[in-house]
Amino acid sequence: MIVLDTDTLTLFDHGHAKVQRRIAALDREPLCVTIMTRIEVFMGRAANILKSANEAELRIAIERYHHSEKLFASLRIIDFDDAAISHFGRLRNQKNLKKIGRPDLLIACIALSHDALLVTRNLKDYKDVAGLRAENWVD
Repeated sequence: MIVLDTDTLTLFDHGHAKVQRRIAALDREPLCVTIMTRIEVFMGRAANILKSANEAELRIAIERYHHSEKLFASLRIIDFDDAAISHFGRLRNQKNLKKIGRPDLLIACIALSHDALLVTRNLKDYKDVAGLRAENWVD
């Protein structure tokens, strides 16, 4: 199972050549995103709608929101399960993981619970998460 983090999903959606090639070359490996990525994207989309200053900005924000709905409808979204919640309980107090953001930590927990490969540009953020497999398909 391959899990794209939020940044990598955004690059994929915008047609980033390296990411597109790697995904096209997958041989029956399921491509997924986590519920955290979905939450992050839709929080951003909602914020853009709410801060729209005029009709043109609002129209664009709404179009982007609907585009994101279609994108997520085409992907497998993996949610929290008992194993991910247990990983969170174990990892959240590790001193060497204090600098990782909470969304990234939660994405890591879900990836760990599925023994998935996490595709991210932020390898340094995840380097201390024991057992997590991560690769950068961007740089």
